[in-house]
Amino acid sequence: YEHEKTSLMMVDDVLATNGLEIDWGALDEPLKQVGNGIDCETFGVIRKNKNEPGETTVDHFTSRDWIFIKECIYGKPLVYPDAPDKQNAFVGRGKEKEFLYDIISNRHSGLDVDRYDYYARDGLSAMGKKDTYNVLLRTAVVARGLCPNRETCFDCKDIAPAEEARHLMICYPVKHISEAMSFFETRINNHDKIYTHKKTKAAELLMVDLMVESDRHFSMLFSTQHNDPDAFPTHSRFANFEYPKLPLSRAWMYPRLFLRADDSIVGVIEDKVLESSDEGLAPLKKILHHLRKHEFYKCVGEVEIDEIGGDTLFDMDEDDIKKEMVTILLETEGNRIARTNATYELGDEEHITLDTNDIIVEKRELHYGSKEKNPVLQMNFLEKKHFEDIDLLPIEKLPLAGPPDKLPLNKPEHFIKRTIRFFSRDREKNELLGHAFQNWKIAKEEGYDEMKMCFEEIDDEGESQSQSQSQSNPALLTQESASFSAVKRRKLDF
Repeated sequence: YEHEKTSLMMVDDVLATNGLEIDWGALDEPLKQVGNGIDCETFGVIRKNKNEPGETTVDHFTSRDWIFIKECIYGKPLVYPDAPDKQNAFVGRGKEKEFLYDIISNRHSGLDVDRYDYYARDGLSAMGKKDTYNVLLRTAVVARGLCPNRETCFDCKDIAPAEEARHLMICYPVKHISEAMSFFETRINNHDKIYTHKKTKAAELLMVDLMVESDRHFSMLFSTQHNDPDAFPTHSRFANFEYPKLPLSRAWMYPRLFLRADDSIVGVIEDKVLESSDEGLAPLKKILHHLRKHEFYKCVGEVEIDEIGGDTLFDMDEDDIKKEMVTILLETEGNRIARTNATYELGDEEHITLDTNDIIVEKRELHYGSKEKNPVLQMNFLEKKHFEDIDLLPIEKLPLAGPPDKLPLNKPEHFIKRTIRFFSRDREKNELLGHAFQNWKIAKEEGYDEMKMCFEEIDDEGESQSQSQSQSNPALLTQESASFSAVKRRKLDF
């Protein structure tokens, strides 16, 4: 699943709602009329005739125009079902205007207005920092730049190695290399301190558990058959997709339902839970209780992969990491017996059971936008002498740009940081899991193949069989942190 594909579905739904459709057989003609709504002959940009006051002309929106919009969203050539078959090049605009794609979704370096907007917005709102790279917008020009990804670029991968692979792309003055680096530093800082901050992620993981548990009990509509025109004005693009009830986790397959899955869905779920006497909803009630009291999951530990474990640990399955944390090696008649849950006595006949479902393992990658690469080296720059009258030059005479020869002295040594974080689902076990994490970390640092859990503050170790049904690492339903501002609050009686 790619969230861009849901956006493409919404484009189709917007057109279908207005009785229009993209016609791949007539790309440069007005959109295809398929129903009542907007007249395809009048759908476009209305221009006044300067010579004849009162007269207007219409520049029709064509199918090619809307394909261009979808390509800007997707960032690469369209594939089925957004095209009759997989496309090998952009269709919406030709090579002479390929730089337009870089404005919305820059496939070369990642510096585009989408990222520029939310980096500046979130940095100012969350941390009170104004951007220092606004000058990049004012000084950007179009030039012929070297393709930084020729091995994977759909346009350049077949070009002979001895030939230069160039695109018409957005380029910048050499003197603004530092500002470009500042842009990508903002990216990693925002992700570290806002989007994937441990408190943000703790709230997000609680919301994920809420949606996963709700998915077992509730559906979006009671009638979702294809023969119900009121429920679905636009049919799903997925073959054989029919449900008597549509699970919440499948709402993205229908744009109309996906739009309903906003923050208010939590209030709807809450109402349903309070109205029901079903004992099977007890886990969901517990999650809602934690949500309303802001009792989010606790981050009990974090390790950097470069310091512990390396690629071997990062590639390790999350369930195996959890089992490793809670494994107890008992000496029984000279044999080591591994168990994946444990009961610890706390005194006065109290005990606490630890199992793998108490832990959420989150693998996190923080980078500057191009994984291990320096994203500034993915950009193209021009010397000052090339900027004279560059706006007046025809395409064939545009100057040649290239990656920077020199980088700022304060450039980072590494461009990617990978960590593994551990969250506790049960507040009563936060301290215990913290001890488990520290013992696991020490064992990893010392290179033990077999780890023994040692808890100084705990009296004894018991035995039990794991009864957990793993719900770890469900597919996240949001790109960023969960937002609670629009959710109505009410008192819960549990």
